[in-house]
Amino acid sequence: MSEPNAHQVASPRQRISFRWSPLTVILIANVLLVLYLQLIAGQNLFEPRTMSTLTPLLGVMVLVGLAQAFVIGTGGIDLSIPSVITLMGIMMLRESGGQNDQLPKALLVAAIVCIVIGLVNGLLVEVLGLNALVTTLATGQLILGATVIYREGALKITKVPSDLSSWAQANVFGVSFILIVAVVLSALILLFVRRITTGRRLVLASASLRASQLTGVRFLSLRVLAWVIASLIAGVGGVLLAGQLSSPDMSSGGPYLLLSIVVVVLGGAVLTGGRVGPFATLLGATFIILLDHGLAVQGFSTGARTLVQGLVLALGLAGVGLLMRPRTSKAKTTDAAPPAPPAAPADPALQNA
Repeated sequence: MSEPNAHQVASPRQRISFRWSPLTVILIANVLLVLYLQLIAGQNLFEPRTMSTLTPLLGVMVLVGLAQAFVIGTGGIDLSIPSVITLMGIMMLRESGGQNDQLPKALLVAAIVCIVIGLVNGLLVEVLGLNALVTTLATGQLILGATVIYREGALKITKVPSDLSSWAQANVFGVSFILIVAVVLSALILLFVRRITTGRRLVLASASLRASQLTGVRFLSLRVLAWVIASLIAGVGGVLLAGQLSSPDMSSGGPYLLLSIVVVVLGGAVLTGGRVGPFATLLGATFIILLDHGLAVQGFSTGARTLVQGLVLALGLAGVGLLMRPRTSKAKTTDAAPPAPPAAPADPALQNA
């Protein structure tokens, strides 16, 4: 009877083996944080009043994180997202004049502006090859300055249309419509990048520039498309945030400069580019919102909470690096392994002996 080979012996152990991943870590971190806040800190997170407060914030955070995720997937970072959010809020004021019948026009103008911003950022970074951080920092400042001038033309308008605010502030059993929109959009993005040909090519072009070139994918146009999609999603978040606030101002987008990066990193993204999961980003946003809420309830100042956010970003980057290192090391070892030398030809004299 022949002995079982090594693969057959190892297969049962492989089936029960457990491997840590960024998604697993952030999921466990969320569970532990919820248990701590609920059982130890005494905060009733599932009370309707608390949920109606947290879920709109979570919904906007998820949308902002999804926008940043598209850019981080290409290996860049978009620092103009906070300015886009602020511009969308001011645009809902001025373009609509606070009137419901002008809301469709305001939304159309906002969508066009977001597409233009995404195209400009994408062309500067992907086509001209400029540094993403410097470029988007500059475009963000240009957008913010233009928003200040734009706002001066309608200072008397302080409220967005009531249809927008009533919809953005509505909820179902304490769960905000904004969060529902964010979850649905996450599912659609997941379907797009995994099942739709254009989405899969977009992921390929974003994750590996060299691979997309070798396979003939139109990598530049798809990488620019990632920037446009990011700007549109950020615009959606800005519009819904304006509806939630009812009276958006010039500081509406400020808090999302660092947080948009933190939530994506906590979801397991690598800042050098690669695949980014929408639901991992959602979990990262959940952790940040719950953490900030817990700190605020316990009396921590805004500065202390910002310090914690920076610490979480640093720990998240370190954790993702440690979790990804075994795979990278294994891949490098496999690539570096030299091929087996060819067998030496047999000596005819020995064969005839």
